[in-house]
Amino acid sequence: MADLVEQVPGGLERYRPDLAYLLLDEGAVISDPEWSDHMRNVAAALFRLEHNRDEQDMLEVLGTLVEWLKAPEQTGLRRAFVVWIRRVLLPNRAPGMELPEFNELQDLHEVHDMLAERIKQWPERWEEKGRQEGRQEGRKEGRQEGEQRGIEKTARNLIKLGVLSDEQIAEATGLTVAEVEGLREEDTQ
Repeated sequence: MADLVEQVPGGLERYRPDLAYLLLDEGAVISDPEWSDHMRNVAAALFRLEHNRDEQDMLEVLGTLVEWLKAPEQTGLRRAFVVWIRRVLLPNRAPGMELPEFNELQDLHEVHDMLAERIKQWPERWEEKGRQEGRQEGRKEGRQEGEQRGIEKTARNLIKLGVLSDEQIAEATGLTVAEVEGLREEDTQ
């Protein structure tokens, strides 16, 4: 950063910003053996939580964090993980999941135990939600098919009357002229 700022005379160099940073590639940290669990690296554990393969992997990482952060001086860090899990991880991982007692949990150990029990129910809830969405979609498609049959029946009745042209029937029913012609052909066969 300091190289980007023009040098100034008169002793003002000490006010020139000098910013150092550490770039961490989450993908590389997760797969690099140097960042493995035996290193007890909390940043790597956080990245693994964000990129977990499945619920069991998430529970495994949480269990590891519970073990690493059990010392009394780690209370603040444990609480930060609880807040992050509640506000970031779970809303992204399991949107719409109801975890009513979760807001009352204060310790990472409690969160781990609660999730170990709740995660077993997630697949069942996702399947039920999928079934409900499927039923709703089926009802919608059924209504649309019923409406279409009703429109076609009206068009067939108008064709039988023999008073209106195909263009007039199409305009009255909302069908295309080609669809009306197709219905007329079906009725003559």
